Amino acid sequence: MTLYIDNLPNSVNSMLETVRQLNNQERLLLAKALLDSVVESAGDEETDWRNLSLTAFTSDWDNPDDAIYDNWREHYNYAS
Repeated sequence: MTLYIDNLPNSVNSMLETVRQLNNQERLLLAKALLDSVVESAGDEETDWRNLSLTAFTSDWDNPDDAIYDNWREHYNYAS
């Protein structure tokens, strides 16, 4: 994949100039750190969404109107 530098924002071009001064190992470390920051952010968003949905589910599930079903065995005369 070829990166066309003339279409990049000035801030990215400026950063690339700085990165070109790094050796190969430093560039690889930087690339990994950048990739991890993107991957971790996506994971954080998924975790946040899961926690939000779990909170909404819990509040919907655990409410006074449905409390009668908390003891469903007794309510439905279920003998184990």
